[in-house]
Amino acid sequence: MSAAGKSLAARLAGLVHPRRRADALPADFDADLYLDLNADVAMAVEAGHIASAAEHWLHFGRRESRAYRLPAPTGALGGGIVGASTFRYPYRAVGALPPMEFAAPAIGPDDEAIAARLIAAWRHSAAAAPEAAEEGMWAARSTGFSAFHTALRAGDARALAALLAPLFQSHLAHGIAMGRTTAALARHAPEIFAAAWCDRLLRLAEALGVEPVRCPEQGDFARPLERVGKIERIEAALGFRLVFPDVGAPYGVRLREKILPEHAFSHAYAAWRIRRLNPGPRLAEIGGGFGGLAWFLRDEGRSYTILDLPFTNVIQGWFLLKAGLSVSLAGEPEARLRVLPWWEIHRDARYDLVINQDSIPEMPPDAAAMYVARIREIAPLFYSVNQEAAAANTEAFRQGIVPNLVARDGGYRRLGRNPFWLRDGYVEEIYARRDTEPPG
Repeated sequence: MSAAGKSLAARLAGLVHPRRRADALPADFDADLYLDLNADVAMAVEAGHIASAAEHWLHFGRRESRAYRLPAPTGALGGGIVGASTFRYPYRAVGALPPMEFAAPAIGPDDEAIAARLIAAWRHSAAAAPEAAEEGMWAARSTGFSAFHTALRAGDARALAALLAPLFQSHLAHGIAMGRTTAALARHAPEIFAAAWCDRLLRLAEALGVEPVRCPEQGDFARPLERVGKIERIEAALGFRLVFPDVGAPYGVRLREKILPEHAFSHAYAAWRIRRLNPGPRLAEIGGGFGGLAWFLRDEGRSYTILDLPFTNVIQGWFLLKAGLSVSLAGEPEARLRVLPWWEIHRDARYDLVINQDSIPEMPPDAAAMYVARIREIAPLFYSVNQEAAAANTEAFRQGIVPNLVARDGGYRRLGRNPFWLRDGYVEEIYARRDTEPPG
């Protein structure tokens, strides 16, 4: 989410309503599509901070060059809809591609009971929350989405379940999965997104050694992209099946009987790497997204604790419970798979490995430093997959860089560092506490 988007509510709060100029709207302006393409605007309209998509465009969106229509395809790979960085190689062309599919929300008889548990856990967390306000890129998640928070505060399990059922095609997934904006683009250009899916499958196959890595100095580096064959070879190398639960209306390419969304490849790869580390049975993840890595690391012999914002705990609990896993939420008797608010990192618990993917850089500097120090205290190993762009986070500070935070902490030694196979611009690192031996 951009800094401009994060300050939207603050800017709107001081807005003196000007005279409207309906004739200034573009002739092809579509209000629903504008909200599809701009998550923060959809949140602001839902919360009543601004009257409509049209009003936002007139007074802010036009000046900010906001997207209000779907991009016209071009002849380039990606069609002008996704950038060249989406793809691993500068493919000359794409071969026969599998179709993109969009699942309908899977409604189950236990949905309201699951939602009621999530509401109770959210209330338990709210009662125990530290007084310090959340800051940084993710603070908006705790204050936006008024219908979601209204359902939580009112204890309306039916409304909450209805909001969570289409999770991956809604703005609730914004920042943790593909979400409503990407779904709109994928419907507009399904071939491009099928190509991106096949690219991720190729990346995973290369990482596992199932496919050879192309070399720009040797051979046909830019040969066409096609779907990698022999999924069974990939699964044999992974040690588990590439299957995604029918939860949250996922969209992607069907693999056997289930739709496998694109973001599942990153989680599957990280699960494979962690299994190869063989750190021990007690794992914890700080900032667990929607729970995808926990899904691929599900195992009766392993404990797994997710520590995150209470807002995101609701999403994680929904995904994992709907997937049929035994999960304990805040305030409940503990199971092997636990979904807890972030401040539980300070309780007296120890782990064999702590995981963080795509979140520590986006925290306020003090919070990021606290996590790095606390991880060292509670676990001998730290697995990080993060970017190092140091981009603007909020108006107050820039994103952090994990190696810099670790160096300032002084209590780690790095065991490994390499580009993350599944996502350009991300770095995979493994750190050990200085007083421990590397894992066997």
